[in-house]
Amino acid sequence: MVFALSDKEVFLLKSAVKEAFPCLIITSEEGLGTVCRLTAPKMIIGSDENAGLFLPMRGVDRHHAELQLDDSGAWRIKSRRDNLIIQNGALLTDLTLLEDGDRLELGSVSFKFRYFDEEDERYHAALRQLAIRDGLTELYSVRFFADALVKEHEYSFRKQSSLALLFMDIDHFKLVNDRFGHAYGDFVLKELAMLLTTKIRGYDLLARYGGEEFVFLVREETETAVQELAQRICKDVQNHVFNHAGIRAKLTVSIGYFWWDGKDRNTTSEDLLRLADDNLYKAKDAGRNCVVPSYTLAEAETLDPVS
Repeated sequence: MVFALSDKEVFLLKSAVKEAFPCLIITSEEGLGTVCRLTAPKMIIGSDENAGLFLPMRGVDRHHAELQLDDSGAWRIKSRRDNLIIQNGALLTDLTLLEDGDRLELGSVSFKFRYFDEEDERYHAALRQLAIRDGLTELYSVRFFADALVKEHEYSFRKQSSLALLFMDIDHFKLVNDRFGHAYGDFVLKELAMLLTTKIRGYDLLARYGGEEFVFLVREETETAVQELAQRICKDVQNHVFNHAGIRAKLTVSIGYFWWDGKDRNTTSEDLLRLADDNLYKAKDAGRNCVVPSYTLAEAETLDPVS
């Protein structure tokens, strides 16, 4: 007995064996280079966490658009709830065919529709890594962190769960570069990045903010647990020997953080960043090698360095 496959079934079979697969590539700055595979014959694009293609970005409705695979194996897109979709510069009004190379805009997000093979995917994955990773430490970049902060802030408020932002700075790092050279300074940054990575959970976020500054986002932890984490990092860095090219040195770090319970809508993501940064400077003023949480400057001045 011979079974005939429909064009739609053939298309899905080809996708399954990875000869070619349909995808949307994000081309806007937020999420640049992300390859979103179309993995089901019907998919919702939106900011709802249960959407087939989840996009928690500005201007994207909970159920913004719908992608459909028709019986001929072609993909089509339509708006949901009269949401705005731009296709190749024109306003999309009805269920519309998608062709390889088409450009789409949903809210603040721009896409290109493509049929990819594995080599294409590897290439874009490499570009994505360049866009989101710091070249020296391989931690997340400041641009990626900025995007993540907005999303995590929105998530925390939606779930009424806590979010903490920690700023960390290497004490007297300029003296390290001046005394031992920039090659050793680069080693310190890379070694410290690896050390810090072991101190956080897999779903927390660690990024190099610039120079000798690092930043953490810690989700759904108590304020006490966040303070204990910061103190532990300070002590572990203080006890670590940075050994490279015959140079053995010890360093210290200062940390300022701000913990938010996720319930006060008036606290913005910019507030989290500003207040944590303010507390980092308070830690410097308090003598370095210490942690300053959400205290006033008068309280910070009473803190002792980590012993």
